[in-house]
Amino acid sequence: MELDRLNKNDKWSKSEELEVKQLMEYHTFKDHGHRSKNKAPDGYKRITLHMVYAVKHDGRHKSRIVAGGHLTDAPVESVYSGVVSLRGVRLVIFLAELNGLKVYQTDVGNAYLEAYTKEKVYVIGGPELGKLEGHVLVIVKALYGLKSSGLRWYERFADVLRDMGFTPCPAEPEIWMREHRADGSIIWPVKNKSQNDTTRVGIGSSTTSKYPVPDNDGSYYEYIATY
Repeated sequence: MELDRLNKNDKWSKSEELEVKQLMEYHTFKDHGHRSKNKAPDGYKRITLHMVYAVKHDGRHKSRIVAGGHLTDAPVESVYSGVVSLRGVRLVIFLAELNGLKVYQTDVGNAYLEAYTKEKVYVIGGPELGKLEGHVLVIVKALYGLKSSGLRWYERFADVLRDMGFTPCPAEPEIWMREHRADGSIIWPVKNKSQNDTTRVGIGSSTTSKYPVPDNDGSYYEYIATY
């Protein structure tokens, strides 16, 4: 490509190859065959893809294939996806310092592709997709650029955290908490069928409350702040 020719290296072309490989590994598209013989399902809208380039702080060259979400209709439902506030981050760091807990910062690579989209859209594969060029490709994953992808990822991540025993903080929903006994075992929340609320089973399995309640027996919380 022209950028690599000017820079006399192959960093951008390699980053494009890596991006396409990852999209295929995540099964981002459902192939309906070449457009000369096949068409998209009824009710699906054709959009485009484009490539976005960035140089990361560590010098890595990143290429990302992004869907043309600007070509889709405005969603009827809310697609809001919350993030933790600055106050919430400060609170988590304060609690970690107060209780002698370790603080980690991490990133989920290609996070949106962990979730499925509900938008009915498709693309015609371009030359960057290799053997899929000219194919009718229905987008099945929450590809970057789609209007609802942020929400779909948030829902997916929330489901995983609940399965791990975390519950959202009532005052700051983007802070998730998981209570542990003093020996490190998890105190699992249970579902209150009558109130449709998450409740906490106490260490003696005899007390419940709508929200987690601390004990003075060495039990502690883990916290995850999502952003």
